[in-house]
This record gives sequence, structure tokens and C-alpha cells, in this order.
Amino acid sequence: MDLTRVHPILLQTFLEVADAGQISEAARRLHLSQPAVTGQIRRLESNLEMALFIRTSRGVSLTPEGARLRDRLQGVFAELEEIVLELNQTRDVTGVVTIGASTTVARYFVPRIFVRFQHYHPTTALKLVVGNTDAVLDHLRDHRLSLGLVEGLTRSPGLRLEPFIRDEIIPVCAARIPDIKLRRAIEAVKSASDLQGLPLIWREPGAGARAVVERHLEENEVDLRKLDYRFELGSSEAIKTLVIAGLGVAFLSSWEIQQEIALGFVRQLPIPGLHMNRTYSWAVSSGDLGGLAGEFYHFANSMRAELIPISGAQAPKMTNDR
Repeated sequence: MDLTRVHPILLQTFLEVADAGQISEAARRLHLSQPAVTGQIRRLESNLEMALFIRTSRGVSLTPEGARLRDRLQGVFAELEEIVLELNQTRDVTGVVTIGASTTVARYFVPRIFVRFQHYHPTTALKLVVGNTDAVLDHLRDHRLSLGLVEGLTRSPGLRLEPFIRDEIIPVCAARIPDIKLRRAIEAVKSASDLQGLPLIWREPGAGARAVVERHLEENEVDLRKLDYRFELGSSEAIKTLVIAGLGVAFLSSWEIQQEIALGFVRQLPIPGLHMNRTYSWAVSSGDLGGLAGEFYHFANSMRAELIPISGAQAPKMTNDR
């Protein structure tokens, strides 16, 4: 496979399409038109004289040759990013990184990224403004922040959103539910519509996770007016406490709940047809992002591959207390 005559932009486009699984989604991420992305892929396939994708009505999938190319390129680009990071060590970067982040991102992503960032730039400090998605976006629009990380949105008036990393919101319940009637009702859930009548534990209005859940439920023809909203909490930790106590079903990020699943306190509730994927996105107030915020943004993007949730143990079966 001779890559010497291939323009690097074509290779980057190829990786984006391979990751997205759809030309349209890759075009959105790259801020290009769909025909432009299609043209670049065709040019790459022509240069390499091989098919890289199989086109279907649902999107694209990699051919065996395409899969090999993706694996090779991921290693090459990771090595290049490491070289750039090492070169950046010689630069005098100092100051306070100020970033707004919704709750899950603030807890699981930003601190890990900053620890690595400060290793290369030891004179930097961090100011992290935490709020739900709506609050962070308001800060950006008021120019109190220039950079944010939010969840569940693809667009927001007056701001530029760029995909950062994927997540899945999963329905969960306690592994052991003392209330026999509730336990049997949860065991009987076979579709999203079966959630009607169950006690549900929600994040507060304005939270990105709640918006994602409600949108996916509506897509599964669930009437939101018929759902139970008796529990609304402004903290994922508070939600987990109620779930573990066996008070109902909650919808939590796979990042947030992996430890409780691994320890056997909580189990995932599989619901056929309900797949609540979302994307954590950068939110930028206006114009080009420069300065220390820009340095942090580029650094974070370079280490995305390391931000993979630790696999939890197999979810325990739901039992009654003995």
C-alpha cells in the first residue's frame, strides 16, 4: 500500500468517515459538504487503486483493505501527535486555563486532560467552571468563558460546536430491589414504552443528559407526558444514591456508572431498540480560539484515544435482598 502519493488531507478525511460510519456525519464533523467528502474518498481510492468502503443505504463500512489502512493510520497519527507534544515542551506556556464544563465532563475528562497538560506545561493552572449544559452555554454567550465542553448537542445559536468524544446513556436500576412489585415491573420491561408507570429518576431540566434521554424516548414513540417525573435531582451522585437504594430507574452516562456496575451495586437495564448515544462537544464563543484555551483545546484533542472508559465487570443479575 503506497501512501507516498496521497495527500494527508485525504487520509484525515478517510479516518473521519471510518469513525463516523456515514459520509453525512463525517462531512458535518469536518465542516465540509457531503459531495466534497465523497469526492475525497473517491480520489483516495483511485490513488490507492482499491476500494476502502462498502456503501449501503445505512452508511458505509470498511473493506478488509480499508480496515488495515485505518489501523495503520491510527498508529501513524498517534505517533505524530506525540512528537508534536514533545516539541511543545520547549515552548513557554503559562497562565490559567479557564474552561466551562457540564457535570460529567468536569468530573471524568477535564481533570485527566489537565494532569497531562500540566506535565508538559508545569507553570499553568486550571479554573474549571461547572454547571449543566445550559449554564455553560450562557457563560459562553456572555463571553465570561471562551471554551466549554458540553453534552448532547449538535448546534447552539451563537456558538460553534465541535464533536470531541462519544458516550452512551444507559438505563440502570439497583442490582437488588427490596420492593417485590417494583422488581417484577422492571423485570417485565421489554420496550421503551414499558417505562411508563415506573418510577424514573431524572436530572434537572436543562441538563444535557436529560435532553438526550427525552429525545430518544420520543423517537421510540414514548409519550413524555405519561412518564413519572417525581424524582428530579441536580447531581449524578444523588441519582446514583437513589438508584442503589432501589427507588427506580435512572439514565446515566456509561462513564458515570461503570464503577457501580463493576462493584455489583447497579445493573444495566437492556431495552431493545433504545440506544441513547450522544457526543460531548467543544463549545466556542466566537472566532478563532487562541491563547491558552486554544493550547488546551488542541492538546485535549490529541489525547482523545486515551479517554476510554475502563470496562466494568459483567452486570450482575437483579436479585432480592436476603
